Amino acid sequence: MLFFLLIGFVLIGYGVVKATQEKISTSSDHIIQQNYKVKREILEDILDKVEYWETQNGFLDSRITQRSLAKTLNTNSAYLSKAINVYKKQNFASYLKGVRIAYAIDHLQQNPEMLKTKSMIQIAEMYGFNSLTVFTKAFKNKTGTTPGIFFRKMIEQEFRKNMQ
Repeated sequence: MLFFLLIGFVLIGYGVVKATQEKISTSSDHIIQQNYKVKREILEDILDKVEYWETQNGFLDSRITQRSLAKTLNTNSAYLSKAINVYKKQNFASYLKGVRIAYAIDHLQQNPEMLKTKSMIQIAEMYGFNSLTVFTKAFKNKTGTTPGIFFRKMIEQEFRKNMQ
């Protein structure tokens, strides 16, 4: 009899613990959802600042780092990283290289004469790269071809356009 009474208390205690855990789990889900909304708003605010920074061509500064950009945007590195990961679908380094390459291509298409007067390392440095190797690799990742081949084709197109 004592054995059954003891089992009853254990089962009742288990039920109370389980119900309490479910309550805690449900309320913590609610808190997480509320925190997510706050974090999403913060991340969207950071993204707005990043996009403004892009319009100012801040990415051309070869000294920019995730930490220095976070400081410029009055946030922290973790939030900046999260915003870029979530909204740009890449890490900070890939994002930065991609923005630089896209700008370089656009800028050089508008100013093809620069290709005739600048060396490849000068071009890389103009667009925020400290290394020709990093520039070439980032360029090839973005376009599927090396900058040398891409720029040669641009020069040929410009030449044909001028001949017509």
